[in-house]
Amino acid sequence: TPPREENVVATATTPPRTRPRMGISSCPLFLVRAIVALSILAAFFLPEGYWNDIFHATLDQTKVKATTTSNNAPQPTLDIIETKQVTILCQLSGEMGNNLGKLGHCLSLKWWLEGGTFYNSTLRRGYRARIALRHQDHNKWVKGAADLRRCFPNTKHYDFGEGNTDEFVRIFNQQNEVFGVTGRWPQYGVNPFSGINDVSEDPMVRQKARTEAMHRLVEKVGTNHAIIPTANDKNITIPFLFADHIQTLDRFVDQYYDELRHYYRFDNSCCKLQPDPDESVFHFRNFKGEMPRRWNSYGFVEADPQQTAASLFGHLTVGEKVAIITRFGSDAVQPYVEALQLKGLKVRVIEGQDGPADFCFLMSARKEIVGVAYSTYLIWAGYLGNATRVVAYSTTGRKGHKFINYTHPVLRDRFDFPLVRPMR
Repeated sequence: TPPREENVVATATTPPRTRPRMGISSCPLFLVRAIVALSILAAFFLPEGYWNDIFHATLDQTKVKATTTSNNAPQPTLDIIETKQVTILCQLSGEMGNNLGKLGHCLSLKWWLEGGTFYNSTLRRGYRARIALRHQDHNKWVKGAADLRRCFPNTKHYDFGEGNTDEFVRIFNQQNEVFGVTGRWPQYGVNPFSGINDVSEDPMVRQKARTEAMHRLVEKVGTNHAIIPTANDKNITIPFLFADHIQTLDRFVDQYYDELRHYYRFDNSCCKLQPDPDESVFHFRNFKGEMPRRWNSYGFVEADPQQTAASLFGHLTVGEKVAIITRFGSDAVQPYVEALQLKGLKVRVIEGQDGPADFCFLMSARKEIVGVAYSTYLIWAGYLGNATRVVAYSTTGRKGHKFINYTHPVLRDRFDFPLVRPMR
């Protein structure tokens, strides 16, 4: 089916006017002359590209007044007469924790695009994004999708296999051809806007790549925009974004923290056991137990029992309580129990629950939760939960605090990123 061009006029996001605009003809003559004089001075004395730089402000520099709708998509107060649709194809992977990060990245891209940063004031053009999902080929997606739908009500409407079609592959290759990119599926990392998935540890480098990719997108929307109908009665736009990034320790979370918490409302029917209000919760991820052949090569090194007791729970005093929660515990958890008990702490182990119930346990902690920073499960429980303190440690420095500089007051006060060194 050939693409059809789209030119949508949107009035829903344009606020009502309480009084008519003041035109130049209604201004006093001295004011008109002053405006003209200032414009001439600006043209001569401001550096070349000044206004272009102002228009292309980055995420941190652009502030747009917005309201929130029922689905929590920011609605900017902008004078929009044309709205262009953009599809964000969201590649999922893993189970619940990873998928929260993957979908969170796509939601952040959607809110960023719609929120006014890329508003074209000349054409008065805005953007509306639709998220489409594509599950991974491994059958882990089945449980991951079921957990999301059951425990996060705002995800129930998604078709988790919308992008798993030959039709999507054809459209992916068609987009690359249109924009002169040589890669073809399954080389999905090679696409015109791959900068949105940049994984540089330096947040400034990562943000620069994302911003450049988004500017490239809106440029192409202005010159090569089309809607391609699909067999499932939906559509994919060209251009579209292919998002494949797990959002964890990320500036997007800082920017859209309130929106993400609202969107990821948790259904308490997924909960089972609960921590005591004065109980510290330790998430023993045990990558070594889950992936014995790959954990070390991936750098997923966790603190040993002695490091955990001395460095992560050294602030606790005799008689205080620690709950260890784990899905891959078996015999590996017992040395941690013994190390903590040697400090005079009261320890219990929570195991045998399903993933959402463990997630609820972490979210429900009031005092503190502690775990390795490589765990998307722990990080998102920290984001969406209510713990006073979240300790996300690393053993190599790759996820150290030097890369995290939260500005949201809740995140800034709640999260701590210590580097746990081997004990001598």
